[in-house]
Amino acid sequence: MLAPTSQVLLRNSEIFTSGRWLLVNPADAHICQDLSDSDVSVFHQFFDIYQQSQRLGEAAKHRFGASYTSDELFDGAVIYMPKAKEHAKMLLANVAACLKPGAQLMLVGENKSGVKSAAKLLEPYCKQVNKIDSARHCALFGGELTQTAKPFDIIAWQTVQTIDVAGLSYQICSLPGVFSHGEVDIGTRVLLENLPRYHSGRVLDFGCGAGIIGCFVALSQPTSKVVMADVSALAVYCSEQSALLNKLNVDVQPSNGLKALSAKFTTIITNPPFHTGIQTDYSVTETFISDCKNYLTSEGALILVANQFLRYAELLEKQFKNVTLVQQTTKFSVYSCLRAR
Repeated sequence: MLAPTSQVLLRNSEIFTSGRWLLVNPADAHICQDLSDSDVSVFHQFFDIYQQSQRLGEAAKHRFGASYTSDELFDGAVIYMPKAKEHAKMLLANVAACLKPGAQLMLVGENKSGVKSAAKLLEPYCKQVNKIDSARHCALFGGELTQTAKPFDIIAWQTVQTIDVAGLSYQICSLPGVFSHGEVDIGTRVLLENLPRYHSGRVLDFGCGAGIIGCFVALSQPTSKVVMADVSALAVYCSEQSALLNKLNVDVQPSNGLKALSAKFTTIITNPPFHTGIQTDYSVTETFISDCKNYLTSEGALILVANQFLRYAELLEKQFKNVTLVQQTTKFSVYSCLRAR
């Protein structure tokens, strides 16, 4: 079943029958099939929906990356409202640069996503913004591009900061839309400051975000082969930039869970995600924990930090032979889990 936001677009499918259109970060993979009579390309920043969309056919229409460029300008674009408004502003700046003068620029989102601020977000590009439709607890806003957009440069949106954690000082690149943008998440800090001893072989930073954990491991254990993986193209970009800033030789990959990763790891270290878009979603981490032992060597370990309200201990004990509570604060728990033989 289509996401409510995509259902709102289908209610207005006549909009897409004229000209070339760009969809940005659709909430599901089937919207392109339902708009198959229209000339639609899709820009994805999330690897799961990108992979699903490619499997459904017409893979050439889909592009995955941190930013979008096009030699041929579009007649219109619809951006699915992201969780962070700064991310929305960055997407608008990127997409507006890919549109013809007078093109239609739209935002669609659930009411709780902050889409009601669409008029203000679109104001720098459109003289007049209209609410086109409202249904399924969602809204679609849009206007005609009346301001010439500047060429988009992602570097102008990124920040670089020096962080100090667990005795190490190093630089991290971040972008709007990346987890804990512009700061070290408290859970990540608790994890790194209480990191138990681990095998310094092939180490995975799962859900790497800006690369704080992966860079820490590569700096503190130079003999490690560090792999960083995330579903977000923005996170992959930032982790790559963070590694470059610290002159580290690491492998950064987009991944939907663990399935895209090959070979096994001696250690997996993670502050796992529990959100998908604006929704709280535990299934990503639950699937990760269930699959994790298949990606660890026989003596491998999972080291994980979790919010206290996320009751992962029972699930960890079902999957691992030895689960140790390494540290507990009022908000976070750090676990070390040895793989079952």
